[in-house]
Amino acid sequence: MDLNMNNTCFLAVDAGGTYLKGALFLEEGTLLKNSFISVPVDSMGEAAGIKASYQELAVKQKGQALKEGLEIKGIGICIPGPFDYAEGICKMKHKYASIYGIPMRPWFEEVLGHITVTFLHDSEAFLKGAIKLSGLNYNRVCGVIIGTGLGFAVSQNQVVLRNLTGGPKISIYQMHYKNGIAEDYVSKRGIIKRYQELGGKQGREVLDIANAAKSGEAAAIQAFQETGTHLAAILYEIIRDNEMECLFLGGAISKSAELFLPQLKEGLLGIPSLKLIKKAEDIDNVPLYGVVS
Repeated sequence: MDLNMNNTCFLAVDAGGTYLKGALFLEEGTLLKNSFISVPVDSMGEAAGIKASYQELAVKQKGQALKEGLEIKGIGICIPGPFDYAEGICKMKHKYASIYGIPMRPWFEEVLGHITVTFLHDSEAFLKGAIKLSGLNYNRVCGVIIGTGLGFAVSQNQVVLRNLTGGPKISIYQMHYKNGIAEDYVSKRGIIKRYQELGGKQGREVLDIANAAKSGEAAAIQAFQETGTHLAAILYEIIRDNEMECLFLGGAISKSAELFLPQLKEGLLGIPSLKLIKKAEDIDNVPLYGVVS
């Protein structure tokens, strides 16, 4: 979004399932320091509660902007699909089910007045942000987001490719892989399941398993190494056939990328076009940068 006046700013929102994160950016895309705000949201809750959380974030950020002598002129929200990104209507049934079919744009207009509100897929926001923060100038770039699920996006000549609904043109989470789909093997649930199969302790979250791997626990190390091998197998043909030059890693699990990066690199070694595999900068906030880029 183009902002023309020096006293205007842009609100970027990362819509997660448990928290909404927001930050203010100046017109040239510079982050306004100390403008990060996080608001709890229950994506499995009632529509009224979800709406209240979004409006709370908007009102708090409006107050933050006013303290800086700024006016919010536009909002960008990255949110997972299925979603009608042009119309701002949720189509999800696994979470945010209570707002299925409800236009979200009016929520912000109610508290901020008439304002431009744009929506984009969280995978697109991640990739745009990763490219921006890296300062690199590859023409063909892709990004994989490993967390609760498995996201993916590709960019050619600085444009993220979309499907007809505004989501990523290439999606991998539901790809057939081994005895299931890709997300069964490369995700939070995939790592936990494999760790337990290898005799790991019950009840551990991925962060616990990562810490165990860094402390030398064999089952934890193997679970992460196999994740890298699986991810390489899932991505190989996509990266090769689309002649991708750079792969960015994002999502909470990629904070521990060193645990699976050697296996990922080894599995993608035979692709002539691929020059760089890199963990994205500022993984927690990179989608916010992508919203405004």
